[in-house]
Amino acid sequence: MPAPSPRIVGFDVARCLAILSMVFVNFEVLLAFGQREPGWLAVVAEMFEGNASALFVTLAGCGVVILGRRGVILRRALLLLVVGYLWQVIWPGDILHYYAFYLTFGALCLGLSARWLWLFVAAAIAGFVVLFRLFDYGEGWHWQRLSYTDFWTPAGQLRNLVFNGWHPLLPWLAFLFSGMALARWRVQERGRRRLAMIVSAVVYVASWLLSRELAGLPDESPLAEQWTRFYAAPKAFWAMSSLPPGPLYMLSAGAAAVFVIALCLELTSEERMARLVKPLSRTGELALSFYLAHVLALYFAVYPFAEDVGMPKLTYAGVAAVGFCAGAILFANLWPGRRGPLEWAMRRLCG
Repeated sequence: MPAPSPRIVGFDVARCLAILSMVFVNFEVLLAFGQREPGWLAVVAEMFEGNASALFVTLAGCGVVILGRRGVILRRALLLLVVGYLWQVIWPGDILHYYAFYLTFGALCLGLSARWLWLFVAAAIAGFVVLFRLFDYGEGWHWQRLSYTDFWTPAGQLRNLVFNGWHPLLPWLAFLFSGMALARWRVQERGRRRLAMIVSAVVYVASWLLSRELAGLPDESPLAEQWTRFYAAPKAFWAMSSLPPGPLYMLSAGAAAVFVIALCLELTSEERMARLVKPLSRTGELALSFYLAHVLALYFAVYPFAEDVGMPKLTYAGVAAVGFCAGAILFANLWPGRRGPLEWAMRRLCG
């Protein structure tokens, strides 16, 4: 069995940023969904929504190639599948069971070249567009409560997993394949990471400009349909938001993920900077533990006091998220083991 590759600090720093951003997004959704005051914090929330999870999945693709052991990846996928569906009872927005399927597809595509992986990126996005035109994206959703009414039925589960859940395989597999392609392309090399930053910045700006134009197109569907199928309107489909995950959202979020990864690799390429951000890279190594921990903290330590704190809900969500993130960084750097509690358990069970 080949020796495991040494950890790349830049990937761990990017993973830290991904998990801490997800904490803020989830706190904001549960505590202050729809709240727009204060305005600057609402802008931050919009910037993170969808992008944090996209970065997390893109990093998963990088990790699949770096690990490179199909059997280990499949065993970890099975464990995450079980944990994810159990966690779904507590956290309906769970990503772990989707993550299990991402890893499974990643393991099956482990031997492909970067060129084929980029083709699969395009195919995943195109596949979603086809399904969006053929089926009702809103089926199963209760939009006012952001709940999925028939999640536990066979038809609802298949629909949610493949097409219209929080992080469905189509098109979200595109993020996984793009991460695999980056790692296969050796994005950590100096010239390539800089090229990745330039190209991703151009793609993001182009997506933003195109989104402004296309999202402003008039909705020509019947008035009743505009109310019931608002997600099919141009301002929703061509927007840079994750519900629905239209093509311009996928391009912009994917470009943002590539830029952050390449930037983290660039900043940590110098030994002094790598030492300076060690607290963040250490936090990134415990991402799975903190993912589960933040849900428990949100439900049992933060949410119960939301009505009593005497501050705007969005402000409270931001303060609570910053507090959790600070505690996570402190815990990660005081924890005595090389791996977090859940990372240790996964290593023991799956290799």
